[in-house]
Amino acid sequence: MKNFETIMSEAGIELTDEQKSAITKAMAENYKPIADWQKQVDKVTSLTDQLNTTTEAMKKFDGVDPEALKNQIAELNQKLSDKESEYQTQIADRDFQDMLKESIASVKGKNTKAITALLDLDTLKASKNQKEDIATALKGLAEAEDSKMLFGDTEPEVEVVGFGDPIGVVTKNGGGDAWLSQMMAAAGIAEEKEK
Repeated sequence: MKNFETIMSEAGIELTDEQKSAITKAMAENYKPIADWQKQVDKVTSLTDQLNTTTEAMKKFDGVDPEALKNQIAELNQKLSDKESEYQTQIADRDFQDMLKESIASVKGKNTKAITALLDLDTLKASKNQKEDIATALKGLAEAEDSKMLFGDTEPEVEVVGFGDPIGVVTKNGGGDAWLSQMMAAAGIAEEKEK
């Protein structure tokens, strides 16, 4: 881009320093460079695009009832709240069931389902101090005549006295005949001696 001094000199007009200074001052007050003008054009183009985009977006809301939209939002918020409440209830129920199973196991309950069926679960769930109330209820069941058989060691420990072979005979530190002799003696059958 040519400045005014170049343009004047190409036209054959010679200017003094005072004239150049006056012209420079007047041009700065009255004219802007093309770069500044281009910035303004770009700004107008951008604003026009934004206006067109907004206008298109607003057309989507033509015929929309704001009150109905507000009611729909309120309904969706209520559904969301209900779902959250449902999840919290499920989590609390899962935690309660886990605590109940742990408590039954800690008092050596033999059959969790049977013991759970005897408990008042609604009262225990509503309790402020569930752990202690569950322990108290289980203690009551363990001491009651009609339910104490549900508590205690589940299986008596069995002492292994010998070893087994693949056929299924258990021997006691000796031959296979020792086991047969013991069984016959327990049944009251006399063992025939080989002749």
